[in-house]
Amino acid sequence: MINIVEWPLMAPALLVYSLGTLTPGPANLSIANLAMSQGRQAGFILAAGVITGSLCWGLMTALGVSPLLLSEPRFLIALKLLGAAYLFWLAYKTLKSLATPARPTTTPLSIDRKDYRYYWQGVSLHLTNPKAILTWLTVTSIGLSPHSPPLATLLLVALCALIGITIFSLYAFCFSTPAAQQILVRYHRAMTIFCAVFYSLVATGFLLSIG
Repeated sequence: MINIVEWPLMAPALLVYSLGTLTPGPANLSIANLAMSQGRQAGFILAAGVITGSLCWGLMTALGVSPLLLSEPRFLIALKLLGAAYLFWLAYKTLKSLATPARPTTTPLSIDRKDYRYYWQGVSLHLTNPKAILTWLTVTSIGLSPHSPPLATLLLVALCALIGITIFSLYAFCFSTPAAQQILVRYHRAMTIFCAVFYSLVATGFLLSIG
């Protein structure tokens, strides 16, 4: 495998993906906020949805579907409009939560059908993020060459998936600790407003980038 996979190309690609995943964005912020307010299990469910959405873009990019989609300018415009609308909706929902006092979550969620709304929220968050597809295009353009075998493509996506699972899970774990939840209780209003403003700014950035 070492002779087949071009590690000098793949290593910097994995670094780019790691840095992009670690950098605070709508997905990271949503996982952190949900883990603090609803507990670790909710954070993990949302993280699973985010990584699912990321893998969808990753596989489509590796298979050459995403570049074909981006060759149509109207697709990227539609994606930016959809992403902006979804982020504005998240900002609205976040501000609505100001009416509910923050309390530490000490009991685990019981998994039922309604809890999976967090999973689909994570999937939607990543599938409507145009930066996600552009990040994957960067990763694959760095990590793969025109002569890369299918094994290299699958390995790159798999390794990025492991990195994403690790980072997003760490967000859910760290921000669901008692110390983090105490911070949420103390600064609930300020953090909620920050999240809503952040979502709105990213959405506005999507709209301004059109044209």
